[in-house]
Amino acid sequence: MRSAEAELAALLVEARRTRTPIERLPERLVPPDEAAAYRVAARVSEALGEKMGAWKIGATAPDNLRDLGATQPIYGRVAAAALRASPCRLRVADLMTPVDECEFAFVLAGDLPARGAPWSPESLVERIAALHPAIEVGERRLARGSPLPIAALIADASAAGHLVLGDAVPDWQRHDLAAASVALSIDGTERRRGSGREVLGHPLEALAWLANRRASEGTPLCAGEIVTTGSCTGMTVVAPGTTHVADFGPLGRVVVAFD
Repeated sequence: MRSAEAELAALLVEARRTRTPIERLPERLVPPDEAAAYRVAARVSEALGEKMGAWKIGATAPDNLRDLGATQPIYGRVAAAALRASPCRLRVADLMTPVDECEFAFVLAGDLPARGAPWSPESLVERIAALHPAIEVGERRLARGSPLPIAALIADASAAGHLVLGDAVPDWQRHDLAAASVALSIDGTERRRGSGREVLGHPLEALAWLANRRASEGTPLCAGEIVTTGSCTGMTVVAPGTTHVADFGPLGRVVVAFD
């Protein structure tokens, strides 16, 4: 008899392969805690043979934490096959209940192992190879119709989908990322606006959170990995036939057309 974790992983794998959302998750399959949920997410990635593309951090804004019933951020894996360079086009038919979010994404220049003192935003600067403006296209294999326990969302890769990267920002360290304004426009009309402060007060705070979390689990972040740090503008539902532009001002733009 399969364990609940194995059964949930199998359901999520089938949902991804068929692009058919799970309309109702049996209560007995909801992971009992975060540790179990992250194990399920890892099993799904392994079963699909996904090559690691990036880490995504979610639930970094206070209202998002509240709405999800979370006490701390969450994270998930973005497959390498789901990474794109801006500008790009994505077929809505290939996505599962997509939403998009404007984010800061970092490429690591060095490993971030456990050490005597926790990683701080300041200590991370020299371990970063590049900063990119980004649009994360979040997807859920669990239907969006009703609220989910946070552990169920984590098991579903924390709603990871695609990640679209703009050009690397030259001399990014000279910019105040907390104060950086970000606007999302759809078909030329501004729909949302936010700033780096929405991400735990500063995008590097989110990166430090994940670095310390992964290091404490014995699976530290590594050089070359990409981490996208959470939404500056909240979630926006994607409709087919629209073009979304994330404008980070002097930090660049990201463009995604949804066919």
